Amino acid sequence: MATDFELAVFERQLQEALELPEAQRWTLERDESVPLGLFATMCPRSNPNERYRARLRWTDLYRPPSLKFIDPTTNSETCPKAWPKCHGFRPSSLDACLPWTEEGHKLHPEWQNSSTNSFPKTDAPVQFALLNIQSSLDQTYEGRGP
Repeated sequence: MATDFELAVFERQLQEALELPEAQRWTLERDESVPLGLFATMCPRSNPNERYRARLRWTDLYRPPSLKFIDPTTNSETCPKAWPKCHGFRPSSLDACLPWTEEGHKLHPEWQNSSTNSFPKTDAPVQFALLNIQSSLDQTYEGRGP
C-alpha cells in the first residue's frame, strides 16, 4: 500500500514530468485502479504515427515499476502488437527484461545485488521510467510486435 508520502511525491512527479521537453509527445493519464499507476501514450521519434500506450504501476515508488503495453482499442495487456520492438521489450513474452522494470527483476533476481543492474536510487522514479521508455522508442525502435 502506498504511503501518503509516496502519493504526494507521485503527484508532484506527474506534474514535473509534463514540464519535460519530451512530454510534448506524451499523453499521461492516471491509472485509477491503483494508487501509483499511470498510462503514458508515446511514439518513437522516427515514426510519430506509431503510438504506444504504456502502463506503469508501482507498489513501492522507489522500487522498479511494472511495465506493460496496452492495446488502446481493447485495453488488453495480452496483445503482442501493442508492444514496440525495442531493446529489452519482449512482445512475444509480453514483458520488458530491463533492470529498471519489475518484470526484469522477477526474471533476474540476481540483479538486485548487481552493481550494474540493480535499480538505481533516483529522486524522480516517475520521470526515470518515462524517460527510459522514450529513450528506447527513440534509440532502438524496430516496429510493432508480431
